[in-house]
Amino acid sequence: MFCTHESEKAGSVGMFGDGLAHWHGVSRALKTPWYHVSVKRWQDDRFVSIEEFVNDETRLYELLSQQDETLKVSEVQVVTPWWVNGGESWKMERLQSLSMGCNSHDVPICILEVEGGAVYHDSHDPDFDAAALRKVRIIYQSPLAAR
Repeated sequence: MFCTHESEKAGSVGMFGDGLAHWHGVSRALKTPWYHVSVKRWQDDRFVSIEEFVNDETRLYELLSQQDETLKVSEVQVVTPWWVNGGESWKMERLQSLSMGCNSHDVPICILEVEGGAVYHDSHDPDFDAAALRKVRIIYQSPLAAR
């Protein structure tokens, strides 16, 4: 989850719209993937572009499921920690596909394919085998990946 501190609040609640508050910064303690989602919302007779910071796959699925003529997801990027992307630091990359399945202990595991073809997973098992996952389902498939 994302954390906010009162000292980071810009203005007062409601100043930027009904029930909205703006923040100068947020923080995150979890070292797990999260999603930067570009959406277009129909507002005041036009589409307005907004960036959503989505904490996890459940929330991403919920956002994707809400798409209709007033809400369109235009791009999803995944932000991965070093232990997922195999690098030395966090990375943000355009997401091509996201699948989820369960390992032999019924623990949900994510399979992330990013632009450029790299495939990541969030299992801590050094002997992880994606082919052994059960109940695999596709959560997201980029429209650009299908071309």
